[in-house]
Amino acid sequence: MAGKILQEQLAYYRARAAEYDEWFYRQGRYDRGEIANAHWAGEIETVKADLKQFNPSGDILELAAGTGIWTEALAMYSRQITCVDASAEMLTIHRAKLQNPHIQYIEADLFNWQPTMQYDVVFFAFWLSHVPPEKLTAFLGTVREAMKPDGRFFMLDSQRTQLGTSS
Repeated sequence: MAGKILQEQLAYYRARAAEYDEWFYRQGRYDRGEIANAHWAGEIETVKADLKQFNPSGDILELAAGTGIWTEALAMYSRQITCVDASAEMLTIHRAKLQNPHIQYIEADLFNWQPTMQYDVVFFAFWLSHVPPEKLTAFLGTVREAMKPDGRFFMLDSQRTQLGTSS
């Protein structure tokens, strides 16, 4: 069952890669009105402040990097970032948008990918909610394997609500 769900998730993100930034920035059909959009923007600013306080320095690994929205923020703290995503379409947008020679890209299924080095920071956003419960322990083990002994991780996700933008 999890395999089918994961295939559907990947197909969804591959097909909707071009509109993902519209979802994040609440544009077009994802515009939820002035109040809801302002609330969302405030939440994003809170996370960016938390990220600044966290100070993600050194070698950074970003899992499920998508179109690079969070990579832009991470690049303020570190020059060396490795971005992993299963969607070639997302990574194509990411590369074109950031055009940063200090970013290494890896196209891989995060449930089968294994890190070849360890990082000071592992970061992922809006990903944990996509991890099936039966794969959570293995995924978190991969996160741990990817971190240096004194490494840290930063993650964020959204809470499922009736105002979600799944369509």
